[in-house]
Formats: sequence, C-alpha cells, structure tokens
Amino acid sequence: MNVLLLPRLTSVGVTHILDIDKAHLTPARAKAFLKEHSSMLFFAASGGNKAEQLSTDIGIKIREIAEKFGFPSNSAQSDRAKFDQEVAIFLAEQSALNSGESLRNDVWAYLTTVETCDIVAWRFAKRDPERFSGGARNAFQRLWIRSTTLDRGVESKDRWELIRSLSEDAFVAIFERPSIGGNPELARAIAECWVVTADLIGRGAMEQVMRRAIKLLRLRNEIVDLANLPQDELEQIVLRYFREASIYAKSEN
Repeated sequence: MNVLLLPRLTSVGVTHILDIDKAHLTPARAKAFLKEHSSMLFFAASGGNKAEQLSTDIGIKIREIAEKFGFPSNSAQSDRAKFDQEVAIFLAEQSALNSGESLRNDVWAYLTTVETCDIVAWRFAKRDPERFSGGARNAFQRLWIRSTTLDRGVESKDRWELIRSLSEDAFVAIFERPSIGGNPELARAIAECWVVTADLIGRGAMEQVMRRAIKLLRLRNEIVDLANLPQDELEQIVLRYFREASIYAKSEN
C-alpha cells in the first residue's frame, strides 16, 4: 500500500501563524510564513510519498462547502451545523485519509492553520487556538473522528443519519469524554439511542436527558467494562439508561 504522507505543522508553527494577525488569517499569509520558516513544516521521515497537494485539495473542497453555507459572511448557527455535517461526511469518504496519517494531530494542525485558517476563523469566531492545534477540539479533526466512528457503513440505508441527527451538545458529550469517545462501540450505541429517544420525547428535551444518561453510563462502566459486552446487550443497557434519564427529566419538569 502506497501511503500518502501529508504535511505536518509543529505546535510552534501554529502559535506563530496565529500571532501574525488573528483578525486577517489567510492561507496565503500562512504559506508565506512557512516559506521563511520551513523547519516548522515537515513530513513523516519515511514510509510513503509526500502529498502536500492532497491537503490543498481537501482544503479546496472544504472551502466549497463553507461557501455554500455563507462563508466568508456571517452565518446562522443552523448553517454552521450543516457545514459541520457536510465536512464530516466528506472527510470520512476520503480513502486517502484511511491511514495512520489521519491519527496525527500535526497533520490536522497543518490543514486547519495553513490551508483553511480563514474558514476556521469564520466557523469559530472566538478563534481559540485549540481549533487550529491538533487534537479532539481541532476544527476538522473532531469532525473526522465523529464521522469515522458513527459511520453505519456503505450497506446501510441511511449511512450518515447519526452525523445528521445528533446535536452539537450530544457530539461533545460523547467525543470529549475519552472513556466514551475512545470506545467506538459504546459511542455508536449512545448515538443510536440518542436518536431513538429524541424521536420519542423531542430534541428539545435531549440535553438534560443526555447529561443524566452519560452520568449513569460512566458509573456503570466503572463496575462493568461495557466495551466487552456483545453489541446487542450494550445497546439494551444504553437504551435503558436513556429511558431512566427521560423519566427523571420528566419528573423534574
């Protein structure tokens, strides 16, 4: 297998590029900076072929999606949510990202800080550095993690329903907790049960229900390793806790 090696940006590079002028971030200015400070841009030492153009092409497609949802002007929260959904699906469908390169924080740091820095600044108006640095809160790394984890597979009649259905609060509750987000089976079970419960009680009530269900599941996970349960048994347990959380939320209100 010929692995395409994507460009990587050091954490120092992220900091310096953001310090150039946070109010006017552009790919052109970021690339001009890297021409003068080439040590901050690097590739894996061996094991494949350098593919800087691939990052550029991915950035171009993300830009097209952003423009569809209002970039570079101000956009509604609903538009930004739809932007996230489309980018998540696009990234998951890129076969070139099905390698160890996608697990590297510095690969995503390059994509967000260099190729799409102005888009990230549009999507996250506060321009927090963690949206540019690699990691679970990186603007696009977080979307790739979501979509590859919650992908139902090409044989599914509605492959991307979980990506299109879950609220941002639900995604955060799942993927910003390593004990849950780091367990794909558990993460998918929670997402599936979120959709089932939301259909029953309405999306508006789900934030409170999700918080309580997650709390119950984390307590259960300390007693029984949920990751080792058969998938059908795991889903039954998760759904039971969502039902309990729904009853509790109803009694509180």
